[in-house]
Amino acid sequence: MTQLSLKNLQQQMMNYLLEDDMTIAGEITQQGNITNQVRLHIYQNAYNQRLKEVIDNDHQMLGLYLGDNLFDQMVTGYIKAFPSGCRSLRHYADQLPEFLKVHPPFNDYPIISELAQFERLLLTAFDAADTTRLTINDLQQMPDLDWPELVLRFHPSVQIAYFSWNSVESWQALKAEKSPDEAANKENIWLVWRNRQRLTEFRSLDSEELSLINMVLKGENFSSLCDFLLSRAGDNDVSHLALSYLSTWIEQGIIRA
Repeated sequence: MTQLSLKNLQQQMMNYLLEDDMTIAGEITQQGNITNQVRLHIYQNAYNQRLKEVIDNDHQMLGLYLGDNLFDQMVTGYIKAFPSGCRSLRHYADQLPEFLKVHPPFNDYPIISELAQFERLLLTAFDAADTTRLTINDLQQMPDLDWPELVLRFHPSVQIAYFSWNSVESWQALKAEKSPDEAANKENIWLVWRNRQRLTEFRSLDSEELSLINMVLKGENFSSLCDFLLSRAGDNDVSHLALSYLSTWIEQGIIRA
């Protein structure tokens, strides 16, 4: 046994966990009747099992979609490609959507990566910071002269997701314990957030609402939003339409005070 620094011992241990490099065996004190190799193997199994449990818990619908064999193949490949590098395992599988995009056989089916991405969005929305949300009463107390310059801000949990497949619909079917439809190209955009009851929600967005949301994200004021709607709605009641969008956003809890 040699005298190694803690850093070197840790690196040798990681080399064994990830690459089956047995160098670390020579640094372990023999105890009892169990060999160092067996003790290391037990630790390696526990390490891999813990990471698998993290991915399984974070991506339950993805696991159902893949089935046991492909899920195990995915987990094994991901653990080798992305060793755990954080003290918290909450973000361990953050790179999973990207991994599925580029590694066979999963990269032949882009919907798989999108399923993983959607589930990570749900996790991010659930864990996002909280803040006071705007209410209808807040708006009613606002002076009329302040409305044109009103600049909205979204709740920290709000996210926009662009998908090219029927991934969200497949997730919903699996969640309802139904068989999803065949994977199909479907350009669609989804809004994901956490509501006042701390429940994660999502819904699809049309092009008009998406444009308004992007304007809000850029810091444009309420007057600019109305001008945009006027360019699309013509002689319709633009103020009523703008207030309808705003009321929906407030009711769903996606606008911060």
